[in-house]
Amino acid sequence: MLIGIISDTHDQVHYLPRVVSYYQDRGIEMLFHCGDWISPFTLQYFKPLDVPVYAVYGNNDGDKFTHQRVAQRVGLNLTMEDQLLTHTVSGKNLAIYHGTSPSIVNALIKCGDYDAVFYGHNHLAKIEQHGRTLAMNPGTLLDKTTEDVQGASFGLYDVVAHQGEIIWLTQAG
Repeated sequence: MLIGIISDTHDQVHYLPRVVSYYQDRGIEMLFHCGDWISPFTLQYFKPLDVPVYAVYGNNDGDKFTHQRVAQRVGLNLTMEDQLLTHTVSGKNLAIYHGTSPSIVNALIKCGDYDAVFYGHNHLAKIEQHGRTLAMNPGTLLDKTTEDVQGASFGLYDVVAHQGEIIWLTQAG
């Protein structure tokens, strides 16, 4: 089972059709968004995936009620929590957090409750293994925000293999 992992899309609607197409080609069965969609209108771009979307708000997602209304209006199967969303898939306990507090990210990773922790916020794409816990930041759809951000990226998580993958937009066709 593949889960799409994305964060910090920051209204980059010119890239979303490529991301969605990539996810469709890979056959994801759900999508996790780690926050900072920004404008609620961007949710409509995820509707063609026709999969459940689990998400948290980021520090730049101001109009939370409109996010919910837009999701309902466009028929997006969205479950969205304020800061932390936990979900169990095929026996794996998964956590989604925006990443605003590095100490909370570290606590989620080290607490031993989760098989995988997905987060964003700092735009730095990376995957790390901490004991049994996979920690994954899929990066951002922004091309460059700091010297450390080397292009737009998003991710995949294979639940059965318990492995993450960073996809750079340049690879996505």
